[in-house]
Amino acid sequence: MNKVYVYSTLSSDQEYRTFREGGGDLPQVEASVVIRGKANVMDKHFVTPAGMLTEITEEQLAVLERCEVFRTHVKHGHVIVSRDLLPVEKVIGDLEARDKSAPLTEESVKGQVDDVVINKTAKAKPKE
Repeated sequence: MNKVYVYSTLSSDQEYRTFREGGGDLPQVEASVVIRGKANVMDKHFVTPAGMLTEITEEQLAVLERCEVFRTHVKHGHVIVSRDLLPVEKVIGDLEARDKSAPLTEESVKGQVDDVVINKTAKAKPKE
Protein backbone atom coordinates (compact mmCIF):
# COMPACT_ATOMS: atom_id res chain seq x y z
CA MET A 1 0.00 0.00 0.00
CA ASN A 2 1.48 3.32 -1.09
CA LYS A 3 1.68 6.16 1.37
CA VAL A 4 0.46 9.64 0.57
CA TYR A 5 1.34 12.75 2.55
CA VAL A 6 -0.91 15.75 3.14
CA TYR A 7 0.72 19.00 4.28
CA SER A 8 -1.51 21.63 5.88
CA THR A 9 -1.25 25.19 7.16
CA LEU A 10 -4.79 25.15 8.59
CA SER A 11 -5.16 26.13 12.23
CA SER A 12 -7.44 23.26 13.22
CA ASP A 13 -7.80 19.58 12.42
CA GLN A 14 -10.17 18.98 9.52
CA GLU A 15 -12.51 16.02 9.14
CA TYR A 16 -13.39 15.76 5.47
CA ARG A 17 -16.51 13.71 4.73
CA THR A 18 -18.29 12.27 1.74
CA PHE A 19 -21.99 11.48 1.86
CA ARG A 20 -24.50 9.08 0.29
CA GLU A 21 -28.27 9.09 0.10
CA GLY A 22 -29.74 8.14 3.44
CA GLY A 23 -33.06 7.45 5.05
CA GLY A 24 -35.58 10.19 4.48
CA ASP A 25 -34.11 13.47 3.35
CA LEU A 26 -30.88 13.28 5.40
CA PRO A 27 -27.62 12.14 3.79
CA GLN A 28 -25.50 9.54 5.56
CA VAL A 29 -21.73 9.82 6.05
CA GLU A 30 -20.09 7.48 3.58
CA ALA A 31 -16.45 8.03 4.55
CA SER A 32 -14.32 10.51 6.46
CA VAL A 33 -10.64 11.40 6.66
CA VAL A 34 -9.01 13.57 9.34
CA ILE A 35 -6.13 15.83 8.33
CA ARG A 36 -4.03 17.31 11.13
CA GLY A 37 -4.14 21.04 11.64
CA LYS A 38 -2.85 23.20 14.51
CA ALA A 39 -0.49 25.18 12.28
CA ASN A 40 0.19 28.63 13.75
CA VAL A 41 -1.25 27.50 17.11
CA MET A 42 1.03 27.27 20.13
CA ASP A 43 1.03 23.91 21.92
CA LYS A 44 1.61 23.17 25.61
CA HIS A 45 5.37 23.25 25.00
CA PHE A 46 5.15 26.79 23.51
CA VAL A 47 5.97 25.47 20.06
CA THR A 48 4.10 27.06 17.16
CA PRO A 49 4.42 24.89 14.05
CA ALA A 50 4.04 26.62 10.68
CA GLY A 51 2.59 23.49 9.07
CA MET A 52 1.50 19.94 9.79
CA LEU A 53 1.93 16.57 8.07
CA THR A 54 -0.63 13.75 7.90
CA GLU A 55 0.15 10.35 6.39
CA ILE A 56 -2.81 8.76 4.57
CA THR A 57 -3.50 5.82 2.25
CA GLU A 58 -4.46 5.83 -1.42
CA GLU A 59 -8.02 4.90 -0.40
CA GLN A 60 -8.21 7.92 1.91
CA LEU A 61 -6.87 10.13 -0.88
CA ALA A 62 -9.68 8.91 -3.13
CA VAL A 63 -12.17 10.01 -0.44
CA LEU A 64 -10.50 13.41 -0.15
CA GLU A 65 -10.56 13.94 -3.91
CA ARG A 66 -14.38 13.51 -3.86
CA CYS A 67 -14.76 16.07 -1.05
CA GLU A 68 -15.57 19.60 -2.23
CA VAL A 69 -14.25 21.26 0.96
CA PHE A 70 -10.89 19.49 0.59
CA ARG A 71 -10.64 20.59 -3.05
CA THR A 72 -11.38 24.16 -1.93
CA HIS A 73 -8.61 24.04 0.68
CA VAL A 74 -6.19 22.80 -1.98
CA LYS A 75 -7.34 25.51 -4.42
CA HIS A 76 -6.83 28.24 -1.82
CA GLY A 77 -3.33 27.00 -1.02
CA HIS A 78 -3.83 25.72 2.53
CA VAL A 79 -3.31 22.01 1.76
CA ILE A 80 -1.06 20.12 -0.62
CA VAL A 81 -0.78 16.39 -1.38
CA SER A 82 2.53 14.68 -2.10
CA ARG A 83 3.62 11.12 -2.74
CA ASP A 84 7.08 11.99 -1.41
CA LEU A 85 7.89 12.44 2.26
CA LEU A 86 9.59 15.82 2.47
CA PRO A 87 10.45 18.11 5.39
CA VAL A 88 7.34 20.07 6.39
CA GLU A 89 9.24 23.38 6.34
CA LYS A 90 10.24 22.84 2.71
CA VAL A 91 6.71 22.03 1.49
CA ILE A 92 4.77 24.68 3.38
CA GLY A 93 6.84 27.42 1.78
CA ASP A 94 4.54 27.02 -1.23
CA LEU A 95 1.33 27.18 0.85
CA GLU A 96 -0.64 30.06 2.34
CA ALA A 97 1.01 30.79 5.67
CA ARG A 98 -2.19 31.33 7.68
CA ASP A 99 -5.89 30.70 7.43
CA LYS A 100 -8.59 33.01 8.78
CA SER A 101 -8.87 31.07 12.05
CA ALA A 102 -5.20 31.48 12.97
CA PRO A 103 -4.64 33.40 16.23
CA LEU A 104 -3.84 37.11 15.82
CA THR A 105 -0.29 38.24 16.37
CA GLU A 106 1.27 41.68 16.30
CA GLU A 107 2.75 40.83 12.89
CA SER A 108 -0.56 39.64 11.42
CA VAL A 109 -2.36 42.91 12.20
CA LYS A 110 0.46 45.31 11.39
CA GLY A 111 -0.63 47.87 8.86
CA GLN A 112 -4.31 47.24 9.58
CA VAL A 113 -4.52 49.40 12.71
CA ASP A 114 -2.20 51.81 14.49
CA ASP A 115 -0.26 51.05 17.68
CA VAL A 116 -1.17 47.39 18.13
CA VAL A 117 -0.20 45.85 21.44
CA ILE A 118 -1.41 42.37 22.29
CA ASN A 119 -1.56 41.86 26.03
CA LYS A 120 -0.96 38.17 26.55
CA THR A 121 -2.12 38.14 30.20
CA ALA A 122 -5.14 40.46 30.14
CA LYS A 123 -8.59 39.10 30.88
CA ALA A 124 -11.68 40.40 29.16
CA LYS A 125 -13.45 43.09 31.16
CA PRO A 126 -17.08 44.05 30.56
CA LYS A 127 -17.76 47.57 29.34
CA GLU A 128 -19.20 49.90 31.95
